[in-house]
Amino acid sequence: KSTGVYLMAVNGKIDASSEGDLPTQMLSGHIPLLMNRDPKEVLVIGFASGITVGSVAQHPIDKLTAVEIEPAIIDASHFFDPFNHRPLDDPRVHVIRNDGRNYMLVTDDRYDVIISEPSNPWMTVASNLFTREFFELGRTRLKPGGVFGQWLQLYGMSPLDLQALAATFHSVFPHVLVFNTIEEADLLLIGSDHPLTLDMDTMAGRMSELSVKIDLMRLRIGSPQDLLSYLLFGTNEIDRFTE
Repeated sequence: KSTGVYLMAVNGKIDASSEGDLPTQMLSGHIPLLMNRDPKEVLVIGFASGITVGSVAQHPIDKLTAVEIEPAIIDASHFFDPFNHRPLDDPRVHVIRNDGRNYMLVTDDRYDVIISEPSNPWMTVASNLFTREFFELGRTRLKPGGVFGQWLQLYGMSPLDLQALAATFHSVFPHVLVFNTIEEADLLLIGSDHPLTLDMDTMAGRMSELSVKIDLMRLRIGSPQDLLSYLLFGTNEIDRFTE
């Protein structure tokens, strides 16, 4: 009997879903944009279900570039059209069929926000997107004050591996916030070369944008306080966590 839940598997590994992974997929789009002062140009690495891209597109941005290495993913993402706001129909969304690291090596574009949401670090190819060299490359593609969002899972890794990856990210981005999008499963690391301030009034105003508000209510997030309930710790705490 059908459960009505859609799952996307790549090489046998579930990388996206319409239900269980929904908080991570959506918040990977919303949180980095809400941490940036005025996001207009956004880069998302890894298209998968298109839910993250669709959540980003609910904000009043000018351009969204999505990089996906596997063309079949783009075709398969249409199964998630009831959940992802159909981002492929949005004229602001441009899909590049390439490896995310290679794309950043050759592009001259700079972005207000970069979101990296590949498969797990132990997967072939995806492992290259969890390195200091990749994070350093990402930093060069950010505009001043830009924000880099990095998904990182808690499962299947030892505490030392997790500390090593967090330390690597922090070695490139001096200012870091860590969100727990799904308890005991997923983290979202937010990095920047500028201090990350939590201006509740500004955040509330931007969350009141109708399309953003409707999307966040799918997760029962109606205020900045609701959103910040996902916040684990900031720069001072990550220093202690990774020392």
